[in-house]
Amino acid sequence: MKHLKQPSKLLKPAVLALAIVAVFVSGAFTPLEPAMVVVIDAGHGGKDPGNLGTGRYSLTEKDVTLDVSNKLAEYITDKMPDVKVILTRTDDSFPKLSSRVKIANNAEADVFISIHCDAFTTENARGCGTYVMGMHKTEESLNSAMRENASIFKEDNYEKDYEGFDPNDPDTYIALSLRQNVFLDNSLQLGSLIQNQFRDKVGRKDRGVRQAGYYVISFTSMPSVLVELGFLTNPNEEDFLHSEDGRTYMASALFRAFRDYRDIHSPVISDKPVVESETEPMSQITDGVTFSIQIASSPTELDKSDPVFRGLQNVDMYLSAGQYKYTIGKFSVAEEAHMKKKELRDQGFKGAFVAAFKDGKRVPMSRILEESKSP
Repeated sequence: MKHLKQPSKLLKPAVLALAIVAVFVSGAFTPLEPAMVVVIDAGHGGKDPGNLGTGRYSLTEKDVTLDVSNKLAEYITDKMPDVKVILTRTDDSFPKLSSRVKIANNAEADVFISIHCDAFTTENARGCGTYVMGMHKTEESLNSAMRENASIFKEDNYEKDYEGFDPNDPDTYIALSLRQNVFLDNSLQLGSLIQNQFRDKVGRKDRGVRQAGYYVISFTSMPSVLVELGFLTNPNEEDFLHSEDGRTYMASALFRAFRDYRDIHSPVISDKPVVESETEPMSQITDGVTFSIQIASSPTELDKSDPVFRGLQNVDMYLSAGQYKYTIGKFSVAEEAHMKKKELRDQGFKGAFVAAFKDGKRVPMSRILEESKSP
């Protein structure tokens, strides 16, 4: 049997060089740990169509929620490469409510957004609403939660999976409302951002942010909201939500709200790069607005001599959603702040980014950009 020829000594360095290049290339494309994880839940699905609306369309709630969820996921993935998006369903399947919760909790998500459409006994009811976990303030909130939680009855073995939880028993919701929710403030904040977008950018009636015992937002371990896009039992809103433009507008509004929320809560770790949601520099001066470079964030207050600051002087601190945020510098022109940001990144603060403050309060950079472009 003939032996294979051994590679010549002249080829060995070349092979070695190619191997080294391959290692560096593969390393260069190693995905970074996401700065934020969001789980998007399209309500209903499969054998559970959700509400049927007026009956004028073959599409039902499950179809509208799936399309809006997929659009929202696409927008976030395209515009925020540092955010990991997880969908509880991508097709006409029927995940259990408990499975949707488990997906979010197992992923250790930072945000959970469940998307639904509303219904009522009269066609006059209209508008968009966002719910967070908590006590039922009105009978309407209780009825809405009972209606959505009734999806449990379409699941196999629901008696075993939800032992002690009866969607039709008001006492269930009294017990549920006593659950401690350390994420309530952030949930309310995200809900407000969503409602602002629906009202101001899409022109929908604002039904506000309410508290109710929806199962999927009561057992998740992160800030969670359940969004009602509108009433399919209202002919005008049904027409809007069944149109391609209508669903696109609603998904875009949800994207902008999440973008603003992420802009406020961007987790900053000194050795991890953060992709900014807005990178367009502004050369003009905006009244009442200053720009600083955020370099660190911590759940507990840090001493200014902490090693995380690498000996930097004049570090400022502000509180936001229970987090201590640390910044450097105050600039009236964003372009100057961006230059300082690049300098700080070169010094090892890889996650440094520019934050905007108006009248001393942190505001989304997107809002400042919009205001700067207004005539």
